[in-house]
Amino acid sequence: MPQGYRKRALRAKRRERRQRWQLWTLYVLAPVVAAGAVVGAYFLVQALTTPEEVDPDSGRMALLVVGGGEEGPAVAGLALRDPARGAYRFYTVPRAFLLEGPDDEYLMAGDEMGRAALARDLGRLIGVPIDDELRLEYSDLKRVTGGGSVLVRLEEPVELRVDGAWRTYEDSVEVPVADAGRYLSAEGRSGEDEDAFSQALFAALFHAGALRTEAERRAAVEAVTAGVEDELLRISLQTTLAGLLARPVDVARLPSKGVVSEGQFAFRPDRSRVMTDVTRLAPGFAARYTILVTNGTGEAGIGILVRERLAVLDAKLPSPSNAGSFDYERTQILAGSDALAMAEDVRAILGRGVVLSGEELPATTLVVIVGADLEAKDLQ
Repeated sequence: MPQGYRKRALRAKRRERRQRWQLWTLYVLAPVVAAGAVVGAYFLVQALTTPEEVDPDSGRMALLVVGGGEEGPAVAGLALRDPARGAYRFYTVPRAFLLEGPDDEYLMAGDEMGRAALARDLGRLIGVPIDDELRLEYSDLKRVTGGGSVLVRLEEPVELRVDGAWRTYEDSVEVPVADAGRYLSAEGRSGEDEDAFSQALFAALFHAGALRTEAERRAAVEAVTAGVEDELLRISLQTTLAGLLARPVDVARLPSKGVVSEGQFAFRPDRSRVMTDVTRLAPGFAARYTILVTNGTGEAGIGILVRERLAVLDAKLPSPSNAGSFDYERTQILAGSDALAMAEDVRAILGRGVVLSGEELPATTLVVIVGADLEAKDLQ
């Protein structure tokens, strides 16, 4: 009998024994795996469908409009409470900010300053109605800050037309609070210059107010909101304004990019960042879908990166967790019966993964199990 034949026969017998052993192992483990899947699915569904306790002050949002009329052009900003920091963000709304009206027509925010349409159209952009709006006179800024001067710190030089003359401002500029309206309503050499100075000046004004005693801040807040007749609205606005003066405030432009179209400059909204930076923090945000990200590879931080990438979607995104194991080779996107279209969006954003039916999941819930085919470098 040839030597090669005996070797092949021996290998075949070994392979047959190995396959029988694997089959018996599968028979034994199958019920265990199935039971584990059922139990895991049960607890997952329980976690996703159990109502969360909501902090009644977890988010606040208000539109502040300052000036207008004889005092000069109005300026506006959106105050938004960040629950994670327990502090406020303030987003300036430049006059050159491009909005869309109810009939999809393009509008400049400057044309709506001082009108109810501004809150309406901003609310449409954000996806959450803006119910709180406070109108202040430029003279009210003195009440809030206590008067005197504020130090405006600029990251880049800016050119403004103040009192009919073009002037360049750089580094730091001392601005009397009584003259704040002249600077906030000034025309900039570019839209970026105009808004950069407004951001820096608002930050300085909030900082000056925060340096006052609690009693002084409370008296100022009550004074500038005294004209609000609706008691509940007045209390809400007082809470927001007091929050802007309580601790350092992050001041930035409402997410947008400067563009020139047909010779006219405008800030075009960055809708992805509006969703991630504003909409998700806005009170009343209620997304239809829930996306739970789980780490199936063990790579540290990968779940957080995936969650951040998916933040552009109109969906709730709980904190990431670990999957049942770390040996997933391919990313899986499990979708409830009504979430298949959203699952395809998730796959398009990640550029990886296979969409599977999540029969045990609630209809509008998705579970993303991150596999080894998706690495941190793919998400940065």
